[in-house]
Amino acid sequence: MQAERPAAAERRTAADRRTAYVVKVYPRFSETFIVTEILAREAAGDSLDIFALRPTTDVRFHPELARVKAPVHFVPRPRKMSEGWEIIGEATAQLPGFAQRWAELLPELTEYPADDVHQAVWIALELHRRGITHLHGHFGSLAGQTAELAALLAGVTFSVTTHAKDLFHDSVDPDRLRLLLRRAHHTVTISSYNLAHLARLAPEAADRVHLVYNGLELDRFPYRAPRRIDRGTPLQIVGVGRLVEKKGFADLITAAGRLRDAGIAVRVRIAGDGDQREDLAARIAEAGVGDIVTLLGAMTQSEIVDLLRDADVFASPCVVGADGNADGLPTVLLEAMAIGVPCVASTVTGIPEAVRDEDTGLLHAPGDLDGLVRALTRLADPAFDRVEIARRARALIEARFDSARQGRTLMRLEDDAPTDALTAADTASLRAREQASPAKTAASAESAASAATPASASADAPVTGPVPDLRGKRVAYVCVDPGIPVFGTKGATVHIQEVVRVLRDRGADVTVYAARRGKAEPPADLADLRVVDVPVGSGATAERERAQADAAQEIAHRVLADGTDLVYERYSLFSDVLARAAAEGVPGVLEVNAPLIDEQREHRELVDGDAALTALRIQASAATRLACVSEPVADWVRSTAGDAVRGSSIVVAPNGVNTRRLRPRAEAGNAAAAAPAPATTASATAPVRVVFVGTLKPWHGTDVLLDALAESSGDWRLRIVGDGPQGEELRARVAQLPAHTAGRVEFTGAVTPEQVPDLLADSDVAVAPYPLAAASDSYFSPLKVYEYLAVGLPVVASAIGQIPQVLDGTGAGILVPPSDAGALGSVLDTLTADRPTRQDMSRRARRLAVERHDWNRVVDAVLEGVEIGVLEPPNTARVPA
Repeated sequence: MQAERPAAAERRTAADRRTAYVVKVYPRFSETFIVTEILAREAAGDSLDIFALRPTTDVRFHPELARVKAPVHFVPRPRKMSEGWEIIGEATAQLPGFAQRWAELLPELTEYPADDVHQAVWIALELHRRGITHLHGHFGSLAGQTAELAALLAGVTFSVTTHAKDLFHDSVDPDRLRLLLRRAHHTVTISSYNLAHLARLAPEAADRVHLVYNGLELDRFPYRAPRRIDRGTPLQIVGVGRLVEKKGFADLITAAGRLRDAGIAVRVRIAGDGDQREDLAARIAEAGVGDIVTLLGAMTQSEIVDLLRDADVFASPCVVGADGNADGLPTVLLEAMAIGVPCVASTVTGIPEAVRDEDTGLLHAPGDLDGLVRALTRLADPAFDRVEIARRARALIEARFDSARQGRTLMRLEDDAPTDALTAADTASLRAREQASPAKTAASAESAASAATPASASADAPVTGPVPDLRGKRVAYVCVDPGIPVFGTKGATVHIQEVVRVLRDRGADVTVYAARRGKAEPPADLADLRVVDVPVGSGATAERERAQADAAQEIAHRVLADGTDLVYERYSLFSDVLARAAAEGVPGVLEVNAPLIDEQREHRELVDGDAALTALRIQASAATRLACVSEPVADWVRSTAGDAVRGSSIVVAPNGVNTRRLRPRAEAGNAAAAAPAPATTASATAPVRVVFVGTLKPWHGTDVLLDALAESSGDWRLRIVGDGPQGEELRARVAQLPAHTAGRVEFTGAVTPEQVPDLLADSDVAVAPYPLAAASDSYFSPLKVYEYLAVGLPVVASAIGQIPQVLDGTGAGILVPPSDAGALGSVLDTLTADRPTRQDMSRRARRLAVERHDWNRVVDAVLEGVEIGVLEPPNTARVPA
């Protein structure tokens, strides 16, 4: 059996690719998203074919079907054995390599219905005849699996879009789905919720799973501000969807009665048809709400648009069905948001990625009837700001759910080209966002996946448990990494100093124990900080490794001799300080900022890997709390340390920012400022200053930024703050640019952390242009982005790693494809010419930093529930002598 996907001989392009879609039924009245996607691809220049596996039973069709140019091939289903053998014979004779591929797959093919296999053979033969080089299936069930088999038999590539029922229904075979993901050239899924689910299901295929939201033809859904609510006029509530359990219409019917009983005049209209029609009609009759609730039956898209334009509220109270089936991200919900209808929805699967509670709509937990009624009641209140919530919803739809962008992204994925979609390298950060949603979803499949991989707590979620009182407590902050100075210019130095500041602000008596003090002068507020340094000498790699282990032993001795109530250690190779302290009954926090063992092997040299692994496992086993900078790092700790982490509490604690030290320029020196002012230094005519802060290394993408500058036509200047290994090369590149372009670049060189606030506050836009190469190391938490936000700078950043989790949907930043200098330059040109947008983004940026990313919040999340004080020495702490 051929278990892996066929490898393309070399990167293909749109010129030599021809794609066909495989769908179960075409046309299907309820699957407008497929038609929209095909139209978008055709508008972008793609030539497509469509293979339909089953005939349609619908009697009405959307007029948009008439615009589809792709020929439709209805795949025959053999009814006689002779017909099946005839198809196999034709394929053997006409399709090169078919016989061998058939033989390899035959043991597996016997597990499928014969007519499904024969349909796959028929499609494979047609691919050869028509010169089709790629198949794309919608849904990972029948259509996707048939596309898979046909592609394998024909020797072409395939991809699949997964939705909801093909992931969460009880009928889904996880092993079969995992095989599909492994074989696919790539997989598309429609929500970050699904992305996280698939990454947990098949981590080996996670780098080929991509988030591409279903889109809308925005011109077909022009925005109109919602009308005012009059208490004397019934609130017009609309629900649209198939009449099946997962849509939650039974709850909407019950809610209508409760609203009426509370004295709120309502009228509910539900459009759609399905298996539950009779049950819902009976429920309406039993509840006595036939005068206010109407089942309209199936309607075309144009009729739905007219219905939405007459609505005051769109309700999507989705639930998880008894069979595990859950909705994905209903297209009609996006349509309502686009048109300007205020929306109420449940938090099932991907819905919170469009309906953000109190921002682009109102959310309630699935099946929470009280929550649904409360949300509808609020929207019935004339005082509720319906216009603002609708405006923000439309803005999100335009930014995230444009079918034109969707079509281009899908084409680029098939061409092996970089895209502006989020890849599964971002999976873990998206999972963290999912955990921070206002209410938890209850999809049974997700719960099962979570049971296999324990979910981490997140610093994005509110702190609800007790945070220890540190007043008068002794805290030992430990860093045995010889590459990180306590006082210096590195980002890790900033991290150490900020955590120490928070601990000291809480009243703790902090001593830092480190392998490298650093040569820089301490900041004024840390001048009295006690630092005990135990240097690690230079020498051959093996000698340095032993020296680091010896330094850890010495530091542990000093920590215990000085006495401490808590060890807060930054994870480093070969250190076991926390474990040694735990053996004496001292609780400890292990802060893990990178998969250091893997990093050392790949980028430097690791001699004694066994010792490094043993140290990690001992530390993880002894830690009271494991604080990981991102979900990918947490996953690495789980997989690498194994059973050692079972007794430890893992929290995902991304980097933060000191919002008192970093302020918008108008706030500098004014701690009493009531509201942040935008950091807009440029006048209406002065050039805009774009700033980058960071070490000049290839993985920071500064070279991409220079390319963007060279290609741009906007009136902006570039300030590069920092220095590093790539500094000389970058300066040489600038020197070779035309004089008028080179004159737009300023290199500040290395600066201390104390100089950064002024340099940022004197800028207008900030960039984090991480290149595509950095996606493979997307575990990092973007410290510079938090600093940009704190100063109130609009942020333009690459859509990799944790950055989408930080910026997406906030209005404070714009995401661009990594390594795409043209896209980066275009966004900077547009943004620097639009002062009102910069001002709005600036306000949002500062608010986001204060409310979600302040270091105090990060430390609270790390220490939540940790009991400070001497504990009984644990029996499990195994510290080598």
